[in-house]
Amino acid sequence: MKLNLTIILLLLYCLTTSLQCHNCSTKPLRLGSTRSWFPLKGKTQLTFVDSSNSPHLFKLKVVDTTETAINDCGDSYQYQYINTSLYLNADKTDSIYFTLGSGDWLCMQAYSSGAPNILMCNVFGQTKEGLIAKSLNNYTIGTHQYRDIVLTMHNEGYSDNIDSVFIANNAGIVGFKYAGKTYSLQ
Repeated sequence: MKLNLTIILLLLYCLTTSLQCHNCSTKPLRLGSTRSWFPLKGKTQLTFVDSSNSPHLFKLKVVDTTETAINDCGDSYQYQYINTSLYLNADKTDSIYFTLGSGDWLCMQAYSSGAPNILMCNVFGQTKEGLIAKSLNNYTIGTHQYRDIVLTMHNEGYSDNIDSVFIANNAGIVGFKYAGKTYSLQ
């Protein structure tokens, strides 16, 4: 009886895994219109002005690329993504990270002293609820007005040293609140 059950389970496994390969896609996963939220390729630093109008230069790392991966069926496909890291101190323990993938999937993380302040994925989807991310239109940050902005806020229960981050369409990271000061892109 155990042998029959084992054979049946093995056959079922082979059947389902062989059918899955027919469902594997090799179609490229490309970034759509959300790419315009991070037009920072080639930049290595950004200048922000704090609430007392003092300029601050922050290091920036941008990876905007296409890579090749292997699906479950052993076939290769290409996918695009953008990783953006804004380092708020020399040790890089205080940083803001964004990862944008296909399907408008945006994840955001902010850390201070290595501890999380903001952790979220599906940022654009989170704006619909408006609890930890909000969509704003024609909003002014510093001396610039931006047509489309997303505000992400720190998660309850985490440190609030970095308690808000603003990204703007066609501009990228345009403002944030860090260590009690408000910073806006110069």
